[in-house]
Amino acid sequence: MDGKAAAMAGQGRLQPVALGCLLLMALAAVIVAAVSFGVSELPVRRALSLLVSPDGSPDSALVWDVRLPRALLAVMIGANLAVAGVLIQTLTRNPLASPQTFGINAGASLVIVLCLIALPELRGAGTVWPAFAGAAAVGLAMWALSVSGAINDMKLALAGISIQLVLAALVQAILIANNAAQDIVYWLAGSINGAQWEKVWIILPFTLIGSGTALLAGRHFGVLALDETTGLSLGQNARRVGGLAAALIVVLAGSAVAVSGPIGFIGLLVPHIIRRLVGGDQLTLIALSAIAGPLLLNAADLLGRVAAYPREMPVGIVTALIGAPAFLLILWRQRVR
Repeated sequence: MDGKAAAMAGQGRLQPVALGCLLLMALAAVIVAAVSFGVSELPVRRALSLLVSPDGSPDSALVWDVRLPRALLAVMIGANLAVAGVLIQTLTRNPLASPQTFGINAGASLVIVLCLIALPELRGAGTVWPAFAGAAAVGLAMWALSVSGAINDMKLALAGISIQLVLAALVQAILIANNAAQDIVYWLAGSINGAQWEKVWIILPFTLIGSGTALLAGRHFGVLALDETTGLSLGQNARRVGGLAAALIVVLAGSAVAVSGPIGFIGLLVPHIIRRLVGGDQLTLIALSAIAGPLLLNAADLLGRVAAYPREMPVGIVTALIGAPAFLLILWRQRVR
């Protein structure tokens, strides 16, 4: 009966390859829409023509210098946050974990704001290293709480949210005390407005290294869900694999925050959705999340443009409006269990 039940459960799930193809097609469609839609609208055929063959016109400059880098930046930020979400949920064995709910995004934001106020000339790639430091400090504290076994999954998530709220309050206090510039305040909402190729080049190596390493090591991350003795019996060193996962989380989440500010809920929702659709195989989760994250973030960015037209709503606000009810639902289900 158990085998039959498992087979029936498996029949309700999509094949990973089929889901991957569907996600890629949806992502391509959303990117085309993102390149076509804005304050200055372009027909889809015209936008596609300019993508293939730029002609030096104002429309071509709009596509290549404004909208395409914005869409590509959303692709990399979405992939970073989604893959980081998979890894942090696996590392802590906590389905409520994400870079936001564990305060990692807030830690990175706090250190960046402090550095920007102390060094106003700090820009571009210079913000990445402070982001790594802040993300690593909070991530290490939350990981220590997780492995201590002193609190359960729900209390750990609530502790992470508490840390996030405290750090966010500190950031606001620092901004008020220093009469910070409006662009910093806007950045803290989580935004890819005004994206430039410079930001794409800044995050690109971290996305390639972080996501690429996660894919290459994907089969090994399953050991994190096991106890250390079982992992060793299977020829895996859980501490070494866990250390790699923690480093990748810092690289992926820290670089995303550095270029866009703290964008929440991508790392929480995407792994949950993919896991429900195809199961819990780590390599499959990482690969499909790396596609679904960009899809969700680009769709949220497009929704923010439509909802506030002819102005634009920061994508971090859109993901919060979508993600907060979903997080409460997940939290409720964990409580019921």
